[in-house]
Amino acid sequence: MFKEFSDPIHQLIKADQEETKIINSYPLQRLRFINQLGIAYLVFPSAQHSRFEHSLGTMELAGRICNSLGLGDKKLCKLFRLAGLIHDIGHTPFSHTTEVLLGNKSHEVIGEKVLHQEGLADILLECGYTHEDLEVLIQIAFRKSENLPNIITGEFGADRMDYLRRDAYFCGTSYGFFDYSRLLENILLVEGKKCVHISALRSLESFILGRYFMYSQVYFHKVVRILNIHLKELLEEFFQEGLLNRDYFHRKTDSHLISLLLDRYKEERVRRIIGREHYREVFSTTSKEILSYVKERLLERYEKELLRFDHISKKVLEEDILLWDGRRFLSLWEASSLVASLKDINFYRIYAHPKYKEEVKEYALKLSK
Repeated sequence: MFKEFSDPIHQLIKADQEETKIINSYPLQRLRFINQLGIAYLVFPSAQHSRFEHSLGTMELAGRICNSLGLGDKKLCKLFRLAGLIHDIGHTPFSHTTEVLLGNKSHEVIGEKVLHQEGLADILLECGYTHEDLEVLIQIAFRKSENLPNIITGEFGADRMDYLRRDAYFCGTSYGFFDYSRLLENILLVEGKKCVHISALRSLESFILGRYFMYSQVYFHKVVRILNIHLKELLEEFFQEGLLNRDYFHRKTDSHLISLLLDRYKEERVRRIIGREHYREVFSTTSKEILSYVKERLLERYEKELLRFDHISKKVLEEDILLWDGRRFLSLWEASSLVASLKDINFYRIYAHPKYKEEVKEYALKLSK
């Protein structure tokens, strides 16, 4: 018996009875109310998709990658699918935006805690999985595995392959689209190493470019970034005022926080987020030295509260990707002049209170000359 889910990215996702029990649990159902891209929908209105459908998509792709790799261990493949399903259960409201508010408690750390404390481990044990199986599941789902193929995370794991296409689709952009079917069919396991056959190089390049432009144009969009800065500042104040509790924050949803914001709409700090009264970008540079000089001069003239500073950085690749030509391994950097030509994303921005936008902008530009 299978449960079927219609999906705009993968068309049809099937879950077996064990997976369905996990899907129906509170930790997974809570993800229906956690937006995949936080408050990016205030910039990209249709970006209303949740961590829930992303989790289903990651489970689906994990199964397909297992098939491509030719893994014969059926239980291990089932664990990979389950890992894809639960890998985001530790996300706090608004996803990565608010994760930093909990210090060293990443969503992976919280996810492992949720697995044991919210009944998921009990469900799996009742389904016949052993404690040893659960340990393997934890290693796969929460980035602890060093001995197993990196199917969920990594440069072209199921997680990233799903969210790039899904985010692009719901943001209404074309940056994240790539020939993922061809890429999936050419993922190999050679000498215990996960790699891509050289014949799928163009699909892999398209994937890397899609990720690059999604970060440049969507995830690092100037308004998305300042809204996230305002949101983190506001939630930190809510913690200090006793309106939120860090110990239980991972059980809350976006709706809880939106309710708090709407109840305080008359406050300027709230209207910065949901009233379009956010600070405006007045200066941008790739030079740390120029930024430091301009920042120092601005702070001499303006109160710190009127300014916000942001540093954006992202490597083209966090780790190299191996290609297989039938005889030997090749580095993607070596095989692709296109990927090798890309530069890491690294720049600095200064934002100012809307009332002082033009004044600060003019002064900052004068300082940078």
